[in-house]
Amino acid sequence: MNKNKKISLNEGIVVIKNELITIPNKPGVYQMIGQNEEHLYIGKAKNLKNRVTFYTQPKRLNSRLTVMVSNTKRMEIIITSSEMEALLLESNLIKKFEPTFNILLKDDKSFSSILFSLSHPFPQLSAHRGRRNIKGDYFGPFVSKRTIYKTIETLQKAFLIRTCNDNMFKSRTRPCLQFQIKRCSAPCVNLINKETYKESLNQAKNFLLGNSKEIKENLINKMYEASNLQNFEAAAIYRNRIKALTEVTANQNINIPNINDADFLVLKKIENKVVIQMNIIRNGSSYGSKAYFPNIGKNAIDVNDDEIMQAFICQFYDKNVPATNILVNQYPKDKTLIEELLSKKHKIKVKIDLPQRGKKLDILNSALKNADESLNRKIFEKTSNKNNLLNIKKIFGFKNDLNKIETYDNSHHQGKSPIGAMVAFNEDGFSKSLYRRYNINLEYNKNSQSLTDIHTNNNDYLMMEEVIKRRFKGKNIINFPDLLIIDGGKGHLNTVLSVLKKIKVENVEVLAISKGLKRDAGRENFHTKNISNFKFNKDDPTLFFLQNLRDEVHRYAIAGHRLKSKKTLFKNPLDEINGIGANRKKSLLEEFGSAKAVGSASIDDLMKVEGINKSTAKNIFNFFN
Repeated sequence: MNKNKKISLNEGIVVIKNELITIPNKPGVYQMIGQNEEHLYIGKAKNLKNRVTFYTQPKRLNSRLTVMVSNTKRMEIIITSSEMEALLLESNLIKKFEPTFNILLKDDKSFSSILFSLSHPFPQLSAHRGRRNIKGDYFGPFVSKRTIYKTIETLQKAFLIRTCNDNMFKSRTRPCLQFQIKRCSAPCVNLINKETYKESLNQAKNFLLGNSKEIKENLINKMYEASNLQNFEAAAIYRNRIKALTEVTANQNINIPNINDADFLVLKKIENKVVIQMNIIRNGSSYGSKAYFPNIGKNAIDVNDDEIMQAFICQFYDKNVPATNILVNQYPKDKTLIEELLSKKHKIKVKIDLPQRGKKLDILNSALKNADESLNRKIFEKTSNKNNLLNIKKIFGFKNDLNKIETYDNSHHQGKSPIGAMVAFNEDGFSKSLYRRYNINLEYNKNSQSLTDIHTNNNDYLMMEEVIKRRFKGKNIINFPDLLIIDGGKGHLNTVLSVLKKIKVENVEVLAISKGLKRDAGRENFHTKNISNFKFNKDDPTLFFLQNLRDEVHRYAIAGHRLKSKKTLFKNPLDEINGIGANRKKSLLEEFGSAKAVGSASIDDLMKVEGINKSTAKNIFNFFN
């Protein structure tokens, strides 16, 4: 350690010692804060004074902690009533501030579950993601969207459960296409009674609970009965339902003695690279597998495996419901405390265990092989990404290293339903949690000193100007990129450079990509403030990399534009009128045939509709006229 580092470390220790004067011997959370109010580290402790004192002892600090203490300018202390409360608060604050020296799980989106909503006499079957605050029965979680939708499709085929929403259910006067293709029993028009529908619903739930054998045997018996009565059409329907159930269960069933629900977590670490491979088993069936790559920082070689496992479990199960058994190859730090926290938070008894033998250990070892492959693949991708970022810097003569790139594009149809899109990329790959879409409606017109509707202007430059302003002047004004890539030509480049200059954003490079001759891939032109025009050789790997960035933001922008267009296209004006709910809307459409015809009706004509009084009729009339 050189002399300057020693001085810096001593300064940090002085800051911490000054804080120790008022820190009590109580449980709580401590926050170490650096220059420009940057959160360096957030930790919890059963005894705050004892824990914080540790950071004032240089000989006990490893290289990671030495850097952290050296950068500490002040501390914040929050006292809690218990260590468990401190652990929960620590997890929430880490997610909020994303401190530099904490272990961060970036990809922590909640998994989807299958929901049988119980708020309706004929419950709906649907995929649900997020907090389980809707009254109903949940089954999951499912790792893959493809798996969950395939399972829902199977349940439709086998048990004829409805998937339409309640508003659509109310508006039906005849069976829909789902009934015609034998995927629904049409409860909306009373082609099935509540008791029979409830029986089908219970069979579907039993199937998800792992009781598939009994259900299939029942269907097989019904198929033979129908066949013996020469009702071959009914027999064929039963056959197709049996086939659908068999397809789902063929590859999902896992036989583990004395265990139906389990989450298998396997940690694999190579220097400062780490992966946690997760396998989910519910009701004796595999619900999928996924690899996670927590960010453990540049000085992560000093981070212990039990700390990584603790951080992952606390952050991941903040949004996702755990199994009653969490089986690991590495116990987390504060194992007993975490078990208590998860049990209390999710209202189930959670136990964390490390298998030593048998089928459970076999599954862990299999997951370890997958983890090893995932980590090696990730390391290769990261090395490749680093090389690409370095090549871009060299080729275009950028001064600063490129650690983060943001790529921008607009999508609209002749100015209608415009969407701005941004995708983020770093050495770990695309950072999907940082992707953003900008719903473009109005822009400040510098000439008229007023807001102008972009829809009438069809001005791509003005759209890009608005997007860049909102990105760099909005709430997310920290963590700026090193490079902006714009899907556009010199005009777009100059627009973005002008905006950045006006809002005083410095040290952010800009690269524009314009289409080449005949718009062929490989003939693109590249522009920067110092390079008027640049072309790559068609087989240059850096060109492929830049094309990939552009194509990703293009895809993301088009998807947003289509979604916005669809909402606009299928929006019914009646939905915008206060006091017009599903029943009144249905009555109006049955009487007049369309929203356009409703808009042409007089107040007297409107009052003739069931449920429409004079006040409501005036409200409707005034809306359209």
